[in-house]
Parts: sequence; C-alpha cells; structure tokens
Amino acid sequence: MKFIASSALILVVGLIVAFGAKNWLLGLPVAAVAAVVLVWQTNGWLTAEPFLRLSPDGLRLNLDGYVFLDVPWREVEGISWLDITFEVVKRRWGTSWYRWGKDQYRHVTALQVSEAFMNETIMPLWRVVYRSSRGPKRLGIGLVTFTFAPNLTASRLSNIFPAQDGKRFVALPHEVLSTDRDRLRAEVEARWQAFGKRTDTGAGASR
Repeated sequence: MKFIASSALILVVGLIVAFGAKNWLLGLPVAAVAAVVLVWQTNGWLTAEPFLRLSPDGLRLNLDGYVFLDVPWREVEGISWLDITFEVVKRRWGTSWYRWGKDQYRHVTALQVSEAFMNETIMPLWRVVYRSSRGPKRLGIGLVTFTFAPNLTASRLSNIFPAQDGKRFVALPHEVLSTDRDRLRAEVEARWQAFGKRTDTGAGASR
C-alpha cells in the first residue's frame, strides 16, 4: 500500500510542477508515468492473489502473480530475524540531489530451509520468474514486484531467498507485506510449532 501512496504523491507533485510552476515539459511526463504506475499498482493490489497465505499445510508466496512457492511446515528448520540490505535511490542530506544508497529491511521474519529444498523447489521457480520478467508476464503483481534488490545487478529474489552464514532462508519482509513485524512472526511461528513435523529437537529451535 505504501508503494501506491508513493506513486500517488509523485502524481500530485508532477501536476503541481506542470500546472503550478507552469513547467509542462517536466511536470506532465512525470505525472503521466506516475498515473500509469498508480493504475497498474492499484489494479494489481485489488485483483492479485495475496502475497502470503498461511495454512495448516504451510505457507504460499505469490512471487510475481503467476509463480507461487509452497513451503510445507515440515521443510522449515528454524525461524530467525534477519536484516536484509537493499539498494535504493536516496536523497542526499541537505541537498536536492539523489543517489543510489544502501538501506535495510530490519528484523525480517525468515524461515530456514535446507539446501536440498532450495535447489529442488525454489531454484526452478526462480528461473521461471526470471524468464517471466522478460515477457508480457512481467506486469504481474507479487512479492517480487515490491521487494528491493541487494544491488543494481542482483535479482530481487536474492532478498526473498537470502543466504546468510551458510544457511538458506525464505524471507517475509513485513514492510512489503504491509503487516506488523511481531504479529507476522507470531502467526508464522504458531503455525510452524503446531503443524511442523520435526524429527529432532534441534530442528524445532527458533531464534
């Protein structure tokens, strides 16, 4: 929802520049692009499948509106907090200039999964999403749409399926999901504890 609000704000700024400051060459193109993006985002938000579904069987992630990942609770080895770094355009402090800078999704609920699950289940879907991003399906709406990438050359999926300390995770950035951090973690952890089939005590520990 905050991305829709940002597009609406840019649209208003563009209109003010065009009609208030009489700068048509700058204001109208900005407003036009913002309007198109706003319509696309709003339509996607209203019609797309939820980005995250929780059920007794596991969780389902809507990656791009066409590709969905199902993670059974039995595949979850642990739940952690992660800080995930991304790159975004930021305004230079005290100036009107902008630059690429680092920021973070902080205290993200992350589900640890095995290397086998990553290779056999997630990576094939990763490749499908990548191919879709080069065709007409790139206009689909999903978690990938609003998740920032680690850097300009990396895939946004790198921050949905991060690797840290030699472990593989499925991250649930609450800012992108527009939900409360602690509530999301509590709901995920409660279902995992209730429905996950763990074969040893170590697999049941969360941090």
